Amino acid sequence: MAHRNVIANTAQTVSSRHYGPAVEFISVQSKEQMMGKVQPTPGTLRFGATVNEHREAAKITRAQLAARFPVSPTYIGRIIKGTTRCTRENAEKLDAFLNAGGEIVKSWKKYVEGSDLPQAIIDYSESEGTAVMLRSVQVMYIDGLLQSEPYARALLGSDNAVQTRLARQRILTRATPPTLCVILDESTLYREVGSREVMRDQMAHLLELSERDNIVLQIARYSNYRSLGFNSSYALATQADMMVTGFLDAAIDGETVRSHKILSELANIFAILQGRALNIEDSRSFIRKVLEEQWT
Repeated sequence: MAHRNVIANTAQTVSSRHYGPAVEFISVQSKEQMMGKVQPTPGTLRFGATVNEHREAAKITRAQLAARFPVSPTYIGRIIKGTTRCTRENAEKLDAFLNAGGEIVKSWKKYVEGSDLPQAIIDYSESEGTAVMLRSVQVMYIDGLLQSEPYARALLGSDNAVQTRLARQRILTRATPPTLCVILDESTLYREVGSREVMRDQMAHLLELSERDNIVLQIARYSNYRSLGFNSSYALATQADMMVTGFLDAAIDGETVRSHKILSELANIFAILQGRALNIEDSRSFIRKVLEEQWT
C-alpha cells in the first residue's frame, strides 16, 4: 500500500462563523459577501430538504417564503439546494414562519452547524454513528473517540470543533455501544499536546476508558509495524449487516474509503498489528509507565 502521510481524527474543523442575534433575515447581498456560494455537502443538502418539506407542507412558494423576510427567491433556493450555509438565526426564522415546531432548527444543529467539515469526515462520521464495531490505528495523536476534553481543546482550538468531537464520543456510552478497538502508536503517548497537565489527564483518561468492556486499547511499538511499510492513521466502521466504511487520513481532510480491495488491505493490516501490539494488560502498564516517567 502506498504511503499516505496523514492525520485522521486531528483534522481541524473551521469554526462556524457567528453572526449577532439578527432580528431580520440577513440580506442576500451581505450573506453572499460574508459566506459566499458553497458546494453542497451532505449536511446542507439534508437541511435544505427539511426546509423544503416544511415549505411544501405550508403550501407556499419559494417566492412567498422569500418575500416574508425579505430575501430573494434565489437565496431561498440556495438554502433548499444546499449551496449556501444558513445561519442559526435564519433557521429559527424559517422554523417559526413555517410552523415547523423546532424541526428546522433541529435539522440545522444536526446537519449545518458542522457542515464546514470536510465531506469525507462527514460521510465517515455518519457510518461511525451507526456502527456496531469500530477499528482504528493512530500514529500521530490519540484517537478522537478517546480524547479528553482538555486534550481535544488543545489540539483543535475552536469550541465548535471540540463540541463536535465530544458529541462523537457519546456513541461509547449509548445503551448499545459499539465495540471500539484502537491501536495507538507508542509515539502518541509521548507527543505533547497542550501541556504536561493536559497529557497527564489524557493518560489517566486512557487508563479509565481501557477498563470498559466495549473498548479494546492496545499500544504498538514501532518495531511492531515497521516491516509493514505502513505509517498512516485510519479507521474502519462496521455495520450490523457487515458493511464496512473506512476513513484514511490525509494532510488536509482525508478520504472516505468504500473500495472492497482497500478495505480488505486495511483490515488485514489491522489484524496483523493487533497480533503484534502489546496485549491489553501490557498496554495499560505501558501507559502507566509513560504517565509516571514522562508526564509526572
